[in-house]
Amino acid sequence: MKPFTFSNRVLGAAVGAIALVYLYLAFTLEEFTAVSVPVQPATLPKWLGAVLLVLAAVLFFQKDDAAGGETDEDAAEAATAGGPAPAGPGGGAPARPAARPRLGRLADPRKELALFAASMALYIVLLEPLGFLLSTTAYIAATTWYLGYRRHWANALVAVGVSALLYFAMSDFLRVALPTGPLPF
Repeated sequence: MKPFTFSNRVLGAAVGAIALVYLYLAFTLEEFTAVSVPVQPATLPKWLGAVLLVLAAVLFFQKDDAAGGETDEDAAEAATAGGPAPAGPGGGAPARPAARPRLGRLADPRKELALFAASMALYIVLLEPLGFLLSTTAYIAATTWYLGYRRHWANALVAVGVSALLYFAMSDFLRVALPTGPLPF
């Protein structure tokens, strides 16, 4: 049974359309005129929309077959058309098609996506009581551990570093008030 997939062009066009609508809505946000602030409410959405549009263009022009070799469908067509089947390692019997890489630990991708949606919901729920730093650090560490990264010290350092960098950039540079939770800053 062949899984239902979209080509990179279809996904790129769909994400590009979403990015254009998002950018349009970002440009309709009103500016603060009563108070002089360095960053307006629409600044971050405009940048996010522009980055999303660029990534959609990259996806649109990316080849579907990243390896550039023969796909499983090409090999099946060659075998049914009487053409030579691709040889396996050592030139022997045909190689078994490589299994599609799994996202995490579950075999069903729908359950995997549901698990990640639930983890994001838990992150949102814990954001206020634990604060940005603690909840983001826990989310990054747990997600990378679940996806299979086993260097725990590096995982912890990256989780703390990324969370701290985001927190201090948002709170000090952009002057965005993020929840602090039990931490004093």
